[in-house]
Amino acid sequence: MKNENFVQIPNKMFADTNNDEKLVYAILQYTQTVGHLDKDNRMTRTMIPLLISYLGWSKGQYSNKKVVKALNGLKDKGYVNFESTQDVFTVQINKWNDKEEHIVSVDWKQSGVKFSGFTKIKYSVIDTLLEGKNFTLYAYTEYRKMKTHQYRICYEEWGFVLGMTSRNAFNVIDNSEVIIRVSNGFDLDTNRRETNSYLTFDSVEDVKEVSLKPTYKAQSSKSVVKEPELVEEDFDNFEEEELSLKPKVKKRNAITDKKINDMQNEFFGRTIHHKILKKITDPRVITIEQVKELTDFKYPMSLENYNILKTTKDGYLTEKGKIKLDNPQWNKKHFNQLNNEIGRKKQSESEFTQEEIKDIIKYQYDEEDEKPRKKRKKLGNDISKWL
Repeated sequence: MKNENFVQIPNKMFADTNNDEKLVYAILQYTQTVGHLDKDNRMTRTMIPLLISYLGWSKGQYSNKKVVKALNGLKDKGYVNFESTQDVFTVQINKWNDKEEHIVSVDWKQSGVKFSGFTKIKYSVIDTLLEGKNFTLYAYTEYRKMKTHQYRICYEEWGFVLGMTSRNAFNVIDNSEVIIRVSNGFDLDTNRRETNSYLTFDSVEDVKEVSLKPTYKAQSSKSVVKEPELVEEDFDNFEEEELSLKPKVKKRNAITDKKINDMQNEFFGRTIHHKILKKITDPRVITIEQVKELTDFKYPMSLENYNILKTTKDGYLTEKGKIKLDNPQWNKKHFNQLNNEIGRKKQSESEFTQEEIKDIIKYQYDEEDEKPRKKRKKLGNDISKWL
């Protein structure tokens, strides 16, 4: 593989910065120009709207405040320096000692957590790491990857790095698509499940290889057998770093080569649906979900997308949609649902709403019965009728 450009994240940032600060720091390096590169203190000229654009955040005061807060946080912690964030401004990215070790005391590990050196984050993956905790998850996993050993990360350590509880860290990791868990099996001697190792999404092909590497943390037992990964319902039973096996436990199938390949294709936009979307010219079709509804036999079709198909001038989309609508299996499984939705739409268009009915009654009463009503009122005030 050819060498790629990258940004450098000081590993001590995992101990004292939040996700936004790491992201902004990475973008500041990403936007450096050759003319401002310096071995000791690197410089970059930027502005708040430009940083927001690179971050992929929505424009507005909320994003402005987030970026300014992250910049000030980086400045207070000594990672960058600048005079003001008004208009175009210059940011100095300060040099750090990558040999210095930073040890943070924690209540779940006697020796504390040590940080030193820096982690390289390739330019090619930065755009996929801009939302939520994705950047921190990816960067920390990249930091803990080792050539000869595997580094096991307990949920308490993840919670510390992400700035949350270990339970919430479990949920974040369980729903993440940027890192992959490598199960290290169940230790029969200690009667505990071994702590997981992790890989980044762009290195998942190494799952089998990593599971065979010796662990970074010395083990007292060698009788480890592979067991299915646990799911969220079992999280309450974790004790420190491992989990005692229960007689009844919900199991998850081990990750397969096909699943790994599917995840990579989805993440990098290499699926058949992504390819179809690139060929569609109708401006109303902008998401993968729409493509699935319009062209894939496995998915039902909403009335909204059906109307797009019927009114589009895109010949390619018309052809793909017609093939789907003519498919016998799709018709058997999903056509009734679409047909019922069409019927409900037509019925609603042909019926008056309650408000419309009230307006009609009011109109008829006010216009047609105006004179009799006035006459009754006049008679009611005239006592001569009782004489």
